[in-house]
Amino acid sequence: MSELETRPAGTGAPDKLEIRNVTKYYHGRGNSLPVLENFSLAVKDLEFLVLLGPSGCGKSTLLRIIDGIETCDSGQVVLDGKNVTNTTGDGRGMVFQSFELFPWRKVIDNVAFGLEVTGVGKAERLDIAREYVNLVGLSAFEHSYPHELSGGMQQRVGIARALAIKPQVLLMDEPYGALDVQTRDLLQDELLSIWERQRKTVIFVTHSIEEALYLADRIVVMSPRPGRIEQIIDVPFGRPRRDALKSDPEFLALRREIWQILKKGARV
Repeated sequence: MSELETRPAGTGAPDKLEIRNVTKYYHGRGNSLPVLENFSLAVKDLEFLVLLGPSGCGKSTLLRIIDGIETCDSGQVVLDGKNVTNTTGDGRGMVFQSFELFPWRKVIDNVAFGLEVTGVGKAERLDIAREYVNLVGLSAFEHSYPHELSGGMQQRVGIARALAIKPQVLLMDEPYGALDVQTRDLLQDELLSIWERQRKTVIFVTHSIEEALYLADRIVVMSPRPGRIEQIIDVPFGRPRRDALKSDPEFLALRREIWQILKKGARV
């Protein structure tokens, strides 16, 4: 094993979330475009699972269906045995690629927003928000506005906001896709550090094979639209992970293997 001997989280754990035969069509101009067809997947408790695949394969759509902000045509999303299909809340928190911060709200108030919506009192929600602002290293900026922050700092606010509602499952839709490589690498390490402390079930969407391998316990490689599971890969590297892992021969070999799977799927 290339890193420490700690086994990946989620190994042998019970299922936390189940996606059962989810089908989604986009309807328009007399046509129905299949995005996902009978998609099924079980996610383990405390697992860091990554959805990897080409643009348009339904990764982000699937994440939004899990969150309940987009409906599916058929199928079920089950969290801890409860059917949460086409509903929002219920233990799920989303981090978006485009930050989705309110420009008129300060950092502390952006982080507190989800708590405000659920009726948490002002003093309590600000205390909780301050805790998570500190967790992502932005305590000196809690009274700043989004336009005063870098892209990486804005994404930290998005992560803090999602964590502040204490979700059972954290959904991350290409959160670093719009960032430069250096910032992206730094935030990957910060995310792993936060995850190791918070111990949430995470479902993370990315186009990057390297990012998937560095973060995940398992990688779900998806085919081009309509999205289906091409292959599920157990990532063999222990935790904690360090940047040097990305140049490890085993890491590079597995990266090449996943690239071949993606290329093969693209020709089908």
